[in-house]
Amino acid sequence: TIPSELPGGEKPTPAGDQPRLEVAERDFDFGTIEPDQTVEHTFSIRNAGTGTLDIEGFRTSCGCVTVELSSLEIEPGDAADLVAKLDPQHFGGTLPNIRTYLYTNDPDQHLIWLTVSAEITPEFVVEPQEIDFGTIEKGKGSSRTVRFKQTWREPVKITGLETSSNSIAAFYSEVTTSPEGESVPGGAEYEVEVRLKPDAAGGPLNAHVDIHTNIKRLPFARVPVRAFVTGGIYATPELLFFVARRPTESLGAIDIYGDAPFGLAEIESDVEGVTWEKRTAGSQRRHRIVGRLQPGAQPGERTGSVTVKLRRVSQAPLVVPVAGVVLEENGIG
Repeated sequence: TIPSELPGGEKPTPAGDQPRLEVAERDFDFGTIEPDQTVEHTFSIRNAGTGTLDIEGFRTSCGCVTVELSSLEIEPGDAADLVAKLDPQHFGGTLPNIRTYLYTNDPDQHLIWLTVSAEITPEFVVEPQEIDFGTIEKGKGSSRTVRFKQTWREPVKITGLETSSNSIAAFYSEVTTSPEGESVPGGAEYEVEVRLKPDAAGGPLNAHVDIHTNIKRLPFARVPVRAFVTGGIYATPELLFFVARRPTESLGAIDIYGDAPFGLAEIESDVEGVTWEKRTAGSQRRHRIVGRLQPGAQPGERTGSVTVKLRRVSQAPLVVPVAGVVLEENGIG
């Protein structure tokens, strides 16, 4: 027998009563908005069940969206408002697509999400958005130009450039300046010259140039840079990362390629507890070295590099960074 009241005056929940969450609209697009325009949308959360619906928690996938709920407990037949506010000043891009996750006591919907999206008018544009030098012969180098242009009313300036590889260099010059004291679209424009150096390392280049700006919301624009330099000797991968378990597990291989025959004269490394072996690759234009843990190598993180000295060529030694972690035999580091 179910008592009419529980101790403390609480009424019992009849057997079989369960909440059931209903949301008619789960996605909303604000369309195009300005960088300083905060927008909001209200979602209706309804309880179509027979028991109280509890919102046990919620979170968003980006700090640019905040959420307010009119109630965390929704009785059968009632509804609560969920207001999602999008502030573009806290989003570092142009296409936010943000989820709000709700955790509930609905036995069939413990977790749901609601999505708001928009297109933010950018303060500037970069054209082209990436650079591909294609195949370039070593020693020749090349150059490409990127246009950086203000597209909104806030004055834009380039404050600096940063490259991720010593094989490229970047320089900028101002073409048009925003009128002093005025805020007009298209007021500032720059040219950014990206150069592939003649002494660029052989092989594939995957790098980028960061264009730093005075815009707090978009402090930099990243321009990917690609190329393939022939006529040299190069190693792949450019960085060897490993997770290995004691005692003698292989760490992986580094392949070394060249357009002409060459040999490996010597291998040096400062990576603790690791030995390196030469392997025959069946060609004098390709060689492989393999790293292995030494017996008794202690667990922990590893950082360092492998230096490969070459034979029959005048090219400087290749240096490949190495990073990783050594685990205990039972998997605990």
